[in-house]
Amino acid sequence: MSEVKQSQVLAAGALLQALGVALKRAPNLRLETLIIFLAVCVNEGIGVKDLVYICGLSDSMVSRAVDSLCGPDGLLTVVRHATDGRRRLVYLSDRGTALQQEIREILAQIAEA
Repeated sequence: MSEVKQSQVLAAGALLQALGVALKRAPNLRLETLIIFLAVCVNEGIGVKDLVYICGLSDSMVSRAVDSLCGPDGLLTVVRHATDGRRRLVYLSDRGTALQQEIREILAQIAEA
């Protein structure tokens, strides 16, 4: 197998493993919810409207997904912007940060391989 193809297989395997971990930790995740979670991992403190733009999803879909990821055992937490109370900013919860770290460790295996 060529080096390029082997690295692609390793990358795909690591990605599947990372997604598997995410689904074990939050079994009710839907694809759009997972996309939003990953976008927040990369852009912590992002506004809900910015998630709409980055993820290419509708306002209502993003709002529902963010709400579903919040709560006592949720992966995200939402706070109102300090100076613009209309803006909601999305952060990882402790549980979300733990899941983010697990995913990073799996994806780091690609770099090591």
